[in-house]
Amino acid sequence: MMAAMATQQIGSSDTDDLPRHRRILQESGPAAGRISGINHLVMFARDMNEAVRFYRDVLGMRVVRTQRFETTAKGLRSAAHHSSGAAAHEAPDSSPIAVDITVRQVFFEMGNGELFSLYEAPTVTERPPAPVSSVLWPAASKSQWSRPVEPQKLDHLAFDVRSHADVVWFREHLLSQGVAVSEVSERKGANNTHRFISSIYFSDPSGNPLEISSFNAEDVAWQSYDFSDWFVDEDPVPALLDDGTGDVQRLVPHWVRTASE
Repeated sequence: MMAAMATQQIGSSDTDDLPRHRRILQESGPAAGRISGINHLVMFARDMNEAVRFYRDVLGMRVVRTQRFETTAKGLRSAAHHSSGAAAHEAPDSSPIAVDITVRQVFFEMGNGELFSLYEAPTVTERPPAPVSSVLWPAASKSQWSRPVEPQKLDHLAFDVRSHADVVWFREHLLSQGVAVSEVSERKGANNTHRFISSIYFSDPSGNPLEISSFNAEDVAWQSYDFSDWFVDEDPVPALLDDGTGDVQRLVPHWVRTASE
């Protein structure tokens, strides 16, 4: 059963043929399994009106919360209703790195209950830095960006859909709405031996680089897939490697377990 595979750990006799860089310690420490997902992500928008029309009307997300506040500690206490933590205890403008602006914020709910949020701020750049893999995006997206001076704290955001068919559907839907979007990018390797995700690439009206991807979890080919094949960096950092005891974890992703139940 795939559900059993999701927590299976196998001994060294089963993994002697694995190269060192694929003997990855996948879980460790008392917090393993306690994070259940993403609560919310936050990005910037130049114009909240057009952003709402894009994320609600084009991408289909549900609006669940709206607010406006000043980014000072006083502003957070009075408008965003922080009842504990730094905003409740710091003096107004106590941080030397605080940016004193007023922002609108809208929260959207995605299909699994996780939230996506936007700040609208008057000083948002008109040409955000390009993502590292900008070659994957269509030309119209690239014209919205500037060349990065240094890596950004968020490169791009990929939304998940249930199936490869949904990726194809969204590509046609985005094109029908006048949104420039890439061809479907498949990650399967030669002869379907290195399976990963299928994706499309596009941007929102503010130039934020976006992606829609799917693992196509219901595909039965995952049931016999060796997920250690995902560990392709031949020089991983030391923390990723097993501790030398000879017992190697081979854990399948949680979405594989969920699809099989």
